[in-house]
Amino acid sequence: MSGSAPSASAGGEPGQAFRFCPSCGAGGFDFLDGKRWLCKRCGFEYFHNVATAAGVILHCPEGIALLERARDPGKGKLGLPGGFVDPGERAEQAALRECREEIGWAPPKLDYIGSFPNAYRYGGLVYDTCDLYFYYRFPEGADLPVFTLLDSEALSIAFRPLEGIREGDLAFPSLARAIRITARLGRPGP
Repeated sequence: MSGSAPSASAGGEPGQAFRFCPSCGAGGFDFLDGKRWLCKRCGFEYFHNVATAAGVILHCPEGIALLERARDPGKGKLGLPGGFVDPGERAEQAALRECREEIGWAPPKLDYIGSFPNAYRYGGLVYDTCDLYFYYRFPEGADLPVFTLLDSEALSIAFRPLEGIREGDLAFPSLARAIRITARLGRPGP
């Protein structure tokens, strides 16, 4: 792949993500419907569908556990334990897996907050995503686990009160929406 394909939801005109058909090698791949490429020569179609990601808002007594991102998109901004859903994986499984991979712990249960569209720029392409957010609030007086950064995607863990989280500090607009809804709902404890 070369060039860039801005997402329709990001407001850009689609670029030439493909110069040549991956099946027959012909030039002139057509971008149609804001989501698919079609080769006129052999009929090969590539659908650039929405990718699914899952994140977990962990509500600790100290505040929400936020990870300072080590990489783009959003390098230096705050995110959550989370990531892309693998093929054949449920969103809840992905959220728990990502917690274990990123902070060495996963909650025993999750409450669903909602899903929000997002645009994720990576490798010169914009991937439209549907970000699903889950929530876990530690019970009053519960012993907290030790969170340990286990991969290179985060630089540090910070805890901020829900009402003290500034949207400009967050890596993704979808996360800002999930935080707003969480605050508005006043997410009850267990």
